[in-house]
Amino acid sequence: MSMKKFILMFAMLLSSVVLFAQDAVGADATGSEFVIDLGTFTGIVALISAIVTQITKLIPAVSTNKLAKIGMSCGVGIVVCMIAWVLQLSPLLSVYAWWGALIYGVAAGLSGCGFYNLVKAIGDLFKKKQTNE
Repeated sequence: MSMKKFILMFAMLLSSVVLFAQDAVGADATGSEFVIDLGTFTGIVALISAIVTQITKLIPAVSTNKLAKIGMSCGVGIVVCMIAWVLQLSPLLSVYAWWGALIYGVAAGLSGCGFYNLVKAIGDLFKKKQTNE
């Protein structure tokens, strides 16, 4: 089988899958909705990431400073989790005491900003600056 035939067959298979998927999704979609499930850790992290992204669009100076973005993400995580705990919005958080929800907010905030970014930013603080001699 030549490479041209293989690529043509792959493209045709891919386009048929896209057409079938488009009909299945188009039948159920009634409008554009943004739904986040606060019953899971992933849903809480997604909400925190969405809020932090919108805040960094409003305040562009935060996006240039890595530690400020991490701190803001932790703060937003704490606020989101405490509000969800007080209002009993999340069955995941309702079983914790107030300090458990607070710690959960810090963990979700760190996950929302990216744990790798946190470790990298803290590592950059302790890295020796090299001088050119």
